[in-house]
Amino acid sequence: MSKDTSTETASLRYDLLAEAMDERRLELGMKWSELAERTGLSEQSLRNIRSGRSTPRELTVRRLEEALGWVRGAVRDTLAGGRPTVSEIPRIAPGSAGELSWRVEGDVVCYELTRMIGDNPFTARLVVRDGRSREQVERELGKVMEMARIQLED
Repeated sequence: MSKDTSTETASLRYDLLAEAMDERRLELGMKWSELAERTGLSEQSLRNIRSGRSTPRELTVRRLEEALGWVRGAVRDTLAGGRPTVSEIPRIAPGSAGELSWRVEGDVVCYELTRMIGDNPFTARLVVRDGRSREQVERELGKVMEMARIQLED
C-alpha cells in the first residue's frame, strides 16, 4: 500500500457512515455519549470519524460495529457506499461453543449466551446496568454455563 492515501480516503463515504451511525444510534435509543462510552471513544473522536477527519483503526471499527449491533465489515461496507447490516442473534448448532449476543433495551444491555448441554440448547441471560465490559460479562456467563452443565449432566 502506498503512503499517499489521500485518493483512497477521498473516495470513502463518511457521509453515509455518519447517517448510518446516527440512524442506528437512534434505533437503539442511545445518546452520542452512551455510544462513546460503549466504544471506549470520546464524543470528539466519534465526531471526527463521522466527518471523515479521522480514519478509524481496525480495533475502533470493531468496537463501533459491536456497540451498534452491526456485523463485522459493516463500517467498511458503508464507507464503500453500501448499507450496514445489523447482526442477528446467532443460531447455535449442536456441539457449538456458542457466541455472546446482546441488545440494548433502554438504559441496559441484555446479553445472552447459548450453548448445547447434552442434546439441549441452554441460554443464560444477564442484564447489565453498570457498564461491565463484554469480556467480564462473557466470563460471568461462562461460569453460569459451567454450573448448568454440572447440574444437568449429573
